[in-house]
Amino acid sequence: MRLLDLCDIKYGYAFDSKRFTDNPIYPPLVRIRDVKRGFSETFYAGEYSKEYLLHKGDLLIGMDGEFNIARWKSVDALLNQRVCKISAKKETNEEYIRFALSKKLKNIEDKTSFVTVKHLSARELSTIEFTMPEYEKQRKIADILVSIENIIEKKKQELEQLDTFVKSRLRFHLF
Repeated sequence: MRLLDLCDIKYGYAFDSKRFTDNPIYPPLVRIRDVKRGFSETFYAGEYSKEYLLHKGDLLIGMDGEFNIARWKSVDALLNQRVCKISAKKETNEEYIRFALSKKLKNIEDKTSFVTVKHLSARELSTIEFTMPEYEKQRKIADILVSIENIIEKKKQELEQLDTFVKSRLRFHLF
């Protein structure tokens, strides 16, 4: 099945860069660099259509550079150009798609030639194909992978805390 058979894809809008601001009284604007980190420090002081508003938890893909796929972690924001939102259709588990697409996007990224920045086209994205198991199997696989992902994240946090502790102990002993 093609990605378009499984999901709706909403492509971002080319917002006027003259209206970009660092003033947080305006809605955040999701740019490519914001996809992976899940928040934005760029805001948009202009008119916009609500069709480009996205919400915490929405699944996003950056379409330039590294083709990252991630959940939006912050407040409602605007979907900027070269970023798209993926929404699973009925009988498709969105977490399963997130994991499956991650591998597909990495393969495309590795094969894509570039001069300055790699670009993922809308056509290329929409024609990605999957062999899909039944919904219940998708859900079970996604649940296992999310559990593993959570364990990895907790271990990373533990390592950061341990690193901070070791550095503080070394400073204490050196001075």
